[in-house]
Amino acid sequence: MSNMNLNGIFNNYTTEGLRGSYNNFVYNNTESTDTETQKYFQPIPESYMLPSDEATKELPKITAELAKLNQQQTLSMLKELLNMPKNFEQFIQQLAAETTKTPAETALILLASTLNMSQLSSLLQNSSKEAMANLYQMVAQYNQLGVSMKNEQLGEISKLISFVMASSSSDVQTLKTVMLMYLPWLPLTNPEVFKLEMNKNGGNSSTNENDSITILIQTENFGNLKADIFKTVEDGIKIEITSSTVFPQNQLDVLMKQESKKFSININMFFDKKEVLNKQKNEISKTQISMNTSPGVNPFLLLISNSFIKNVHLIDEKENLRETRKEKLQ
Repeated sequence: MSNMNLNGIFNNYTTEGLRGSYNNFVYNNTESTDTETQKYFQPIPESYMLPSDEATKELPKITAELAKLNQQQTLSMLKELLNMPKNFEQFIQQLAAETTKTPAETALILLASTLNMSQLSSLLQNSSKEAMANLYQMVAQYNQLGVSMKNEQLGEISKLISFVMASSSSDVQTLKTVMLMYLPWLPLTNPEVFKLEMNKNGGNSSTNENDSITILIQTENFGNLKADIFKTVEDGIKIEITSSTVFPQNQLDVLMKQESKKFSININMFFDKKEVLNKQKNEISKTQISMNTSPGVNPFLLLISNSFIKNVHLIDEKENLRETRKEKLQ
């Protein structure tokens, strides 16, 4: 396997580009061609414009939704400051340093590679230092123009940049931080929502492969879901999933087939459904994720893992919306 060269991922950083990004957020200009970003910058739904008596009942939910939107906005700005690509697919594809390759060719390159963790740690640390310096330089320039950024927002961005800088102290924390920046509904600095370990022995005993990732997701509506993701000798991806009997397998099949088609890579999923993984009716849970990877981190497995986690989350959120509509009709 070859180590991926990360040079060039953060080498286009300019103060002018940063100023443009800052303008977007100061003036609440969320226009973007990135569909993922647009998804999290939608206006408040009309359903939230409720009479005063109903608004009182809905206030906790509305507050949670607004906090969620603000979290997406803050994390998006953080990636702009660090000059990181907007989505994880772009980030991983840049690791191949083959911008002229097709997605299928890039996938094969990534499948035969390992992630250079020391280089990634160094890049995160250096980009964090530059981002912090430019942030305060830009804030000073805006203050001279009479435009100020809210102290709490500035403090939050500064704290997150410092967090990213400190994450370069270990391979596990570096990889965890990068993954969380592309799972935008999970708080970056909360250690409980995303746990990551590097398996010393590595590999999946049933496949004799060294490159594997195990994911455990605690969903809000379908109980726990465990997935073992690993390479096959035919340069494909196999995912063994253990889930509750109520998990909508067909929805996940459709979403992951889109990933398979995009990269011209076979992604075969196998389900083992168990009643014991069902969530109790009165259980209150939040999305939590545990991830275990072999030491030789395979960048394409990371990409598939990110897609898998996001797709499970989309299914979980869809169920939340369905339950909300059902409650309104009752």
